[in-house]
Amino acid sequence: MSKILYPMLLFSPFLFALSIQESVDVALKNSPDIKSQKLNYKLSELSYKELSSKDYGSFNALGSYTHFNLPRTLAPLTPASISSDPTAVATTKDLMSIGVAYDVVLFTGFAQKRSLEISSLQKEMADAKLKLSKEQLIYNVKSLYTNILALEAQEKAQTQYIHALHALHVSIKNELSLGKKSKLEALKSAASLEDAKNTHSTIASNITMLRASLASLMNVERVGDLESISPTLEKITKEKLNVDELERFKISAFEMQKSKKNMQKSEASYYPQIGLSGYYGQNFGANDDTNTHTGDWHNEEIWQAGVNLKWKIYDFGGRSAASQKAKIQALNAKLKDDKTKLEFKKLLIQAHSKIESALRSYKSIQAKLDLLKESEKIEQIRFDNGASDINDLLLAKASLQLAKSQLISVKYQYKIEYFYLQYLLEQGEKK
Repeated sequence: MSKILYPMLLFSPFLFALSIQESVDVALKNSPDIKSQKLNYKLSELSYKELSSKDYGSFNALGSYTHFNLPRTLAPLTPASISSDPTAVATTKDLMSIGVAYDVVLFTGFAQKRSLEISSLQKEMADAKLKLSKEQLIYNVKSLYTNILALEAQEKAQTQYIHALHALHVSIKNELSLGKKSKLEALKSAASLEDAKNTHSTIASNITMLRASLASLMNVERVGDLESISPTLEKITKEKLNVDELERFKISAFEMQKSKKNMQKSEASYYPQIGLSGYYGQNFGANDDTNTHTGDWHNEEIWQAGVNLKWKIYDFGGRSAASQKAKIQALNAKLKDDKTKLEFKKLLIQAHSKIESALRSYKSIQAKLDLLKESEKIEQIRFDNGASDINDLLLAKASLQLAKSQLISVKYQYKIEYFYLQYLLEQGEKK
């Protein structure tokens, strides 16, 4: 079903109502931000692979051609090599060489090891950021989706309110022609009707803007009909939470570990740097005109292997500054972790509080709505019997409509707050 759905979403108008889960699936599939995060994770994997390859060194093909003003031998000479026949030693002014060199670092004061560990942490961080970005996108999609449904429900209620006001206005105009109602009452009913129409237009405009925002998140041309949801209002049980398993805290923990590794890496400059290098190749060239065998080509095998050491003795405080800088970064990472935990604790309390507040508001508004319905009926009867003026009736109808709108808002707001709690607990993708 989903394989058929995605092309339809991208290239054709919707033929059926889109569910909230389908909206999330399309957004996750099409979102440029998610695609970018996936690329970042791939880059971190490649960076780790690039660093780990340095442990094995590298082979390099070498070649050169050099013209000298004075003849050179093809290989270094020793007394034994010229004692038997000095004229047999090949010399040339045009020396060419070709060979293969191998270089590998044997010891860097553990700097290479720390760099590899840091790269591994960055890969884990990229994965955690990808998962957290998905949770953020899921919440944003669900929030917009629910807000659209809430406004559409309010739009429907407002339409019914307009019809009721229109019927009242027509009734008053008819009674005005019979002399039972005044022109002032007709003007007031007309004004209330226009005000209701203006509110309806505002709601419609907000729906259009939210639909555009949802389409942008889903990366589609437009969004058609949405499948309705029936928010079930119930008390949320607070579950025991292990914050260390949440991606946002994993990122914070990785940052602290990374700063500690950087601190350890900065200490590598106090150790010697040891490397191994080797070379195998051939030197060749034609004998120059000072050689008894002028023009003859010769070649010599050349190979060597060695270990080199470099140990920084003094750098005018550079190493000390780098070490102090790493320690400060580690301390800053710890402070950010503490701040993240405190902020999360605050947001979690607020999320539960808003859900509980929505539940209380729903019960209160529902009770008020029942009372206002009775009040509106009474005012209608009083107005029809001439016992009250139109102000009381219009106020009763407006109060009833406001309560209906509030009830719709609080129902869907509860759902939005529930989705936000899922986002904080990183459960959006699991639902």
